[in-house]
Amino acid sequence: MMKKRKIGLMLLTALILTGCAGNGQKPSEDDFPPINTVTPVTTEDVKNTEEQSPDETNVHEEENNVYYSKVKVDETKTYQTWESFGASAAWWAQYVGGWDKKNDYSIVTPRDDIATLLYDKEKGIGLNAYRYNLGAGSAESGKGTYWDPHRRAECFETEAGVYDWSKDANAVWFMQKAVELSGGDMEVILFCNSPLERLTKSGKAQSLKNSKTNIDPANYDEFASYCFDVAEHFISMGIPVKEISPVNEPQWEWLDSQEGMHLENDALVGILEAFVKGIKERSALSDVRISGPESGEWGGKTKEYISSIMSSPLLKEYFTTIDCHSYWTKKSTKVSFKNWIDSVYPGITLRTSEWCEMVNGSDYTMDSAFNMADVIMEDMKVLDVTSWQLWVAVSPGGYRDGLIHVNEEKQAYRATRRLWALGNFSRFIRPGYVRTEVSTPYTDIYNMGSVAFTGVNDNNEKELIVVLTNEEEQKSFRMDITGTTGYNSYEVYTTTEEKDLLLTASGEYNADTVITIEGQAVVTLKFTARQE
Repeated sequence: MMKKRKIGLMLLTALILTGCAGNGQKPSEDDFPPINTVTPVTTEDVKNTEEQSPDETNVHEEENNVYYSKVKVDETKTYQTWESFGASAAWWAQYVGGWDKKNDYSIVTPRDDIATLLYDKEKGIGLNAYRYNLGAGSAESGKGTYWDPHRRAECFETEAGVYDWSKDANAVWFMQKAVELSGGDMEVILFCNSPLERLTKSGKAQSLKNSKTNIDPANYDEFASYCFDVAEHFISMGIPVKEISPVNEPQWEWLDSQEGMHLENDALVGILEAFVKGIKERSALSDVRISGPESGEWGGKTKEYISSIMSSPLLKEYFTTIDCHSYWTKKSTKVSFKNWIDSVYPGITLRTSEWCEMVNGSDYTMDSAFNMADVIMEDMKVLDVTSWQLWVAVSPGGYRDGLIHVNEEKQAYRATRRLWALGNFSRFIRPGYVRTEVSTPYTDIYNMGSVAFTGVNDNNEKELIVVLTNEEEQKSFRMDITGTTGYNSYEVYTTTEEKDLLLTASGEYNADTVITIEGQAVVTLKFTARQE
């Protein structure tokens, strides 16, 4: 029997930050060995697969008849329609986007390698949501208290209403590259941690102690206008901006460490009303929505914030979707929140717009990959979220946050198991796919999670995607699918300590097909009704 992962041995950091770039230990030099630390998987790699033998420990004998346990899917029971998987580019794209020379640690250039791993649907994990940090100008002013200079952010203004679009060039390059690699599926979200420094009460992108807000109501419209101007410019460049998020985790104080602004209920409502009114006057932004409130958790003040938003007739009519972060939230709190919003504000769609594990110390293993997968499945099945976004795609390490850790001095990178485990979801569950019912015989006895989606692929073929987390030994089973009867082929994609989302089995499929998955793995089963 395979060794179980260790659970609950790590302490949560006491710092509450936007997302989770903590101040943990830096990675060691050994974390970045030279040349090809990570090689993006190619189509040829995927074809190099091996069939697995059924696991005899999961084969049962009863009066000399051999039978297998079954994973059951009921496509007649459907839930939310999927939109996107993504991550923030905050605090890393502004320097990684400048790594444009090939070196001993990359195949082409480091920035191209990293972009491929994150956004390419065949060679990488196919993320299709890009959170661009629309900065407040702390990088130019030098104001405020920041222990890491990368947490400062540029703005495009040179003076009120005058713009220098050459600024933040590295981050803009990465956004453009992500859009290019996505093949048309990308949604770009512009999110603010603070208004422009010139619009704040403190004169900087950090709040004053005991402040209820850091912006006067007289400046709400100008704050909105700046964000709209940037969105229009990006759209003119071919960037598919779909959302503008003007506030971020408003319950925290944000006195130092990064750009941020605390907001009480009335200020939150006032800012959102200014944005909703203003965007209606911008015809170029007709396909862009205002999102929020990006609360830092599903519990705490989140219900209070949402109730305040819904007390405004303008906002109640406008907001059909609520974006929040999944930090600090137990499953029971999510269940309570979902029951509350369904009863008080029925029809509201939920999106997880930020999460990471909030644990110090680099982790490249399946331990943090399983933890992340558990949260994704929980948010999908308890909250019915239609989008799930990680805090940062890339980070310097020393914390369980980024999918890829980088060494800035060497311009080197190394993928974590979290990258490939997220790919078990993001590469296969595409926009428009619908969650359906799935159950496994192992859930109550073993550590196995499951989620299933159905959809139509680019070849106009019906697909069933089942993602499983198997934290125990290898298992073999048959499928019991209610609904579509035409599935005739299957593929198994596996992420383990040794396998990077590798195609490990494939073949013709029928109801008697025995499927074997590895232990200590996140696995994607893809069933296709191939056209004859």
